[in-house]
Amino acid sequence: MPKKQSTTGGPTARRAVGVALAAGFLTLAVAAPQPALALTAEPTATTTKSVTTTKSVTATTPTTVTTAGTATTASTAATVPSPVGTWSVTTQESDHPASTGTLFFYADHTLRLEAHPGPDGKPVFIGTGEWGSGFGGTLHYEFTHPLPGTRTGTAYVELDGVLTSSTTFSACGLTKRVYDDGGTETVTIVMTGTKTA
Repeated sequence: MPKKQSTTGGPTARRAVGVALAAGFLTLAVAAPQPALALTAEPTATTTKSVTTTKSVTATTPTTVTTAGTATTASTAATVPSPVGTWSVTTQESDHPASTGTLFFYADHTLRLEAHPGPDGKPVFIGTGEWGSGFGGTLHYEFTHPLPGTRTGTAYVELDGVLTSSTTFSACGLTKRVYDDGGTETVTIVMTGTKTA
């Protein structure tokens, strides 16, 4: 009986078909991810645009506030209180009676204190220093001034406080006194102020 001829051809033909099939699958495997990569890249760009847009909207979108039936537009940015100006201050150190003076907070973050008005109305001493403000109206300032009286020297004052309103503040801290005779002492200090200009 004659041998049945294979429809797929000889070994060489079968190998050629196998290589072609393998090449076809390889081509499909390489080509398949390309659309997926293109699709993955697009949402990333969209996300970046979305974040940028969100930031821009957050920074510029006003808030509408309704008061007694009237709608008004208010900025979303919080107003930071500033101590810049002239203040009438009352100071109480732990071992002295309360005294008054004038405190000037300047825009360049320096300050000047004119304290203890004498009989002629002029301050007994003048102090100079620096100030800084922070979140929620917090206030830090420090200054030095000469020590008047028979025991001369220099006072180094450092206070922390808060602007309780746009025209009032309160602060407390320490005064370190360094005397010319070599002695030192540290006392507590409390200061309150009312803005006058």
